[in-house]
Amino acid sequence: KYHRWKMADPRRRDSSPLETCGFVTYVLSFPLAIAYLAWAYIPDEVLHSSDITYYPEKIVAVHLPAYFLLLFVAVPLLYMGLNILSSPNADSLDTLYDGHSREFSCVSSGRKENFSDDCPVSIEQYDSSVPEISDIDASVINRLIFDRRQKERIHC
Repeated sequence: KYHRWKMADPRRRDSSPLETCGFVTYVLSFPLAIAYLAWAYIPDEVLHSSDITYYPEKIVAVHLPAYFLLLFVAVPLLYMGLNILSSPNADSLDTLYDGHSREFSCVSSGRKENFSDDCPVSIEQYDSSVPEISDIDASVINRLIFDRRQKERIHC
């Protein structure tokens, strides 16, 4: 039996509810903005003569922008300012170490020692076990990344 497959129309695409909600919000924002500005600037006598009598007080026209300004500008700025005040200076060692920092150590020639120049810095020199979780000193990271000898070994 011959079946015909129905091809999808390339001009039609199903839209998600989120896209629909965003489009409706975008379209409705313009008439609502015009109605808000009309309500804020048209005197009460003109509104009453047009039989519009049920609306909020005009003081709300001042409160709404102030509320949204406070909500979307002042609160995030206050939050960011408190975060900046509670963090240490950029040149402070407290940005690298804290009470939970654990110094990295490696096993070299059977004894445990701190990471220094005589300690291995390449992956091949470690045993296959998973090391303990610890912090590697920033000077070691800088030496591994920016040392010219390491870069020459990589490029050769």
